[in-house]
Amino acid sequence: MALTRRDFLMKAGEAGGYSAAYILMQSLGLLPVAASAASTVPMRPGSGRGIRVVILGGGIAGLVAAYELGKLGYTCTVLEARDRVGGRNWSIRRDTRVAFANGTTQHCDFSEGLYMNAGPARLPSIHRTMLSYCREFGIPLEVEVNTSRSALLQCDQLNGGKAVENRQVEYDTRGHVSELLAKCVQRGALDQELTASDKEQMLEFLRQYGDLSPDLFYQGSERAGYKVSPGAGDHPGVRNDPLDMHALLSANLWRGLLVEDVIDWQATMFQPVGGMDQIPKAFQKRLGAVVRQRAEVVQIRQNASRVRVVYRNHATGKHETVLADYCICAMPLTMLKTVDADFSPDLKEVIENATYDSAYKIGWESRRFWEQETNIYGGISYLEQTVDTVWYPSAALFSAKGVILGGYSIENNSAFGRLPDVQAKLDASRRSIELLHPGRSHELKHPIYVSWGNIPYNLGSWVSPFNFGSTKEYQRLIQPEGRIYFAGDHTSHLVGWQEGAALSAHRAIELIGRRLAQGSARPAAS
Repeated sequence: MALTRRDFLMKAGEAGGYSAAYILMQSLGLLPVAASAASTVPMRPGSGRGIRVVILGGGIAGLVAAYELGKLGYTCTVLEARDRVGGRNWSIRRDTRVAFANGTTQHCDFSEGLYMNAGPARLPSIHRTMLSYCREFGIPLEVEVNTSRSALLQCDQLNGGKAVENRQVEYDTRGHVSELLAKCVQRGALDQELTASDKEQMLEFLRQYGDLSPDLFYQGSERAGYKVSPGAGDHPGVRNDPLDMHALLSANLWRGLLVEDVIDWQATMFQPVGGMDQIPKAFQKRLGAVVRQRAEVVQIRQNASRVRVVYRNHATGKHETVLADYCICAMPLTMLKTVDADFSPDLKEVIENATYDSAYKIGWESRRFWEQETNIYGGISYLEQTVDTVWYPSAALFSAKGVILGGYSIENNSAFGRLPDVQAKLDASRRSIELLHPGRSHELKHPIYVSWGNIPYNLGSWVSPFNFGSTKEYQRLIQPEGRIYFAGDHTSHLVGWQEGAALSAHRAIELIGRRLAQGSARPAAS
């Protein structure tokens, strides 16, 4: 007699309990998955018993894969070339050594307790999988202030080159646009699109949205800030004079206003207390000896029954071998192209032709003058300069010192990237902070410059261009190569985010699990 769906679900429940049946029902589309739910691996505990998996790369994708596979009973080995886990998730502290592939080295002299997240520094509230791991591991989180109306915007063509508050550009622009649209409505320019009732409601909306006068003119707004703050008694305050609309258009500062609308940058955002590297440290604590550090992959081979990976043990200088039934390759493509692998020609071509952007960050230790004198608590200031971003720390607000980022952007094909040397780049960083905070750049000390295109075992920050996910190359990369499966944010539509790395690991595990469930051979590697 044919097995009914009900019988199948009952047997799944008997074997794996309620949770297994529940997950199976979700995967079959019989139960809706809430939009707020974190990604899970819909496999039965113990389903991987007796199966060995070698995982290449100890970044977030590799760590997530090893952790989840371990819960399912798989025997895992993670090979990580560095003497730390986390990949791009790297928090730099006092005594950290920053070594570039070109031989440049730096030594971090930050005061004790200060740190700089050289890679990821934000956990969006919609990145539910990474947040779920923080909950599971008990990693304390705090709010990351990604946008502040008190942060600054600077362009040489606006306000005589003097920086203005984000709120002034935001609300003056909104007021001017609202006035223009109100005039269009009043003059009948939108009569074909709006009914008489629509027009009345639209004008009322614009009056409130732009803070317009009763006769629909923008004459400034308290939203845009004050030259003299309101006080007690007969001190109502003096509003800022509205910035001219023509000047605002010429300044081209829209990036600073619109970045918070990007879905991954919308409030609320979080960060682990004490640095983003608390996340890989938590994984490492649970994985223990599963992770082999200072193990640089040099060769990958496979046949019909197993995968063989040769790595250089930097502790001994010798080559060692790992045999496994399956492999999850979570190495950056920049590094994978240096490995001797027996991949098919079409896959080799995809890997060889992949290019990565090189993001950079420059951190400075300083007195928190931005808080104490400018009322900026977290957030990002933007400039139309060679260094166009200044990012203020959200951690340890009101403390004496902090690490301010004087630059975070893409280095390749940019004016910053064309600067001749590290000193010139530090000078450009210092100059941008001085433009925003005149007289304070001399307080900056102990700079650390990280250029991901020059960091060994990364040689790039994320795959470029960002539309990689829509190409035939991407479609080839997300397919398994025999017994080898690929993971990493470059195999997701969340390029550059830890969430993409974690989701790609879940997907690779699910693909292996499906293969086993379909009756593929389960060889014992030897």
